[in-house]
Amino acid sequence: MTQILLRADRYLLRQMLPRMGAALTITLVALLFERILRLLSFVTGHGADLTPILALALNLLPHYLGLALPAAFCIAVLSSLFALSKNNELDMLESAGWSIRRVGASYVAMSVVFCLLSVLLFGVIQPYSRFAFSEIQHEIINAGWSGRVEQGIFLDLGQDTTLSAGEIDATGRILTNVFLVQGADPKRQTATTAVRAVVVPDASGHSVHLVLTNGRSLGGDGSVLEFDELILGRKFDLDNTPFRPRGGSERELTLGELWDQMEQDGPAVEPRIVLEFHSRLVRAFSLIGFALISIPLAVSRKRSPGWQRIGIAVVILAVYDNLIKLIGSMAQLGQIDPVIGMWGLWAGFMCLGLWLFITTPGQGAVSPFWALYRMLSRVFGDGRVPPS
Repeated sequence: MTQILLRADRYLLRQMLPRMGAALTITLVALLFERILRLLSFVTGHGADLTPILALALNLLPHYLGLALPAAFCIAVLSSLFALSKNNELDMLESAGWSIRRVGASYVAMSVVFCLLSVLLFGVIQPYSRFAFSEIQHEIINAGWSGRVEQGIFLDLGQDTTLSAGEIDATGRILTNVFLVQGADPKRQTATTAVRAVVVPDASGHSVHLVLTNGRSLGGDGSVLEFDELILGRKFDLDNTPFRPRGGSERELTLGELWDQMEQDGPAVEPRIVLEFHSRLVRAFSLIGFALISIPLAVSRKRSPGWQRIGIAVVILAVYDNLIKLIGSMAQLGQIDPVIGMWGLWAGFMCLGLWLFITTPGQGAVSPFWALYRMLSRVFGDGRVPPS
């Protein structure tokens, strides 16, 4: 008998895990694609090549994984139970004496596993990846200019100098219709235009020469200088810009380091440290609540369309995430204790999940979600509301 139960649980998880993998992949790709476009603009805007893009994207992966994991888990539970219901497999389990709570036990157990993985993700992996991401950004900004220019980009060369060109050859170093601005103070800035320019990087990589031909410079005082050839040399100090140690932000501290700091500072500990520690744990353990809500959401009404279930789940996720952010903002302003606020919200969310999990008797039965499904059918359906 035990082997039969284990086989059934394994079958339920086999239905859920591939769907979760697909949902997680799609969500991560969507989130990363938009960010990679911004990273491309950032990297090219500082005159660097595209090599750091991959490293930046990999260090963003833990952050977006933390955002995508709850949504992917909910969608996987909903879609797998919906498929089981559509194929009448849930009917067979119920006729064999399995309650919806027993069917959902394997998903709740899996949510505990994901909770532990989330603690590792939020508590250790994300702090190090955040620091690595900031470190790579620092290297790009302070590494100096490699001498390559991208067409249509206003290139920040550092030292209050900006360069742009209308046309650029394949090497990125022969420019036409050049525009160059030097200086931070508008009253002292010098704007230079030239028909052509050649970028000549020094072999050491510490300096770059920009040879401008057939141009004109306009000073902030109104002076004008016309030239046939003008050579600008830029030097970069690559050795005196070390990045700060990890821990400049509380988001770069691991859970263990946050705990040590709270123990060390005692009552004088900063609220942001306490908030960061408890908000990470709350986000991790909230996966259990998502499982408890997703199961009754999936089976409350057998003939309701799948989009209703996923839509309600997305709304619940968004509201809960914004409540965490709201409590975090209030805690930073000193309007609420971060421990009471965060864990109070988690306790309320868990109570809601347990209530829904316990009060949902089975497929098609009247449940807390039943009236909501009927309302959605009236609003978005064809006016006909089928019986439960």
